[in-house]
Parts: sequence; structure tokens; C-alpha cells
Amino acid sequence: MNLPIKFPSEADVIREEVARFRALSPLERLAYIRGMIAAGALMMRQSPKADFLRRYTVEQENLAQQAVKDFISRHAG
Repeated sequence: MNLPIKFPSEADVIREEVARFRALSPLERLAYIRGMIAAGALMMRQSPKADFLRRYTVEQENLAQQAVKDFISRHAG
């Protein structure tokens, strides 16, 4: 179907969002990131799967820490 509306590609949308973020001052960037974290935390608290999300988040953080430790132990001189 040929629609008269042209939607931007996903890559174009990402490029625009990156350009907007890069145009922010360092303080504005921090505020934006904090806002995103706060929104995610709120969604996790209100989710019916909140317990799973907490356990999953802790598990992912532990896996990331272990990956860093493994990398350091393999490549430390």
C-alpha cells in the first residue's frame, strides 16, 4: 500500500535524538539522564512484575561486574 504519509526511518529518528542530546549543556544532559532513570524506576515500581524486575536488574549488574573482573584478570599485566 502506498500511503501519502512518509515516516522517517528509525536511523533518522536516532540521529535526530542524538543531535538534540549533544546540543544540551553538560548540566542539561545530566538532568535528562536523571529524568530517564527516574521514569524507569517509577515504571519498575508500578509494574505488576516489580519483584522480577528488581531481581533481574541485580542479576544483570552482577553479571556486568563479573565480566569486568574476568576481563581484567585475563588482560592484567
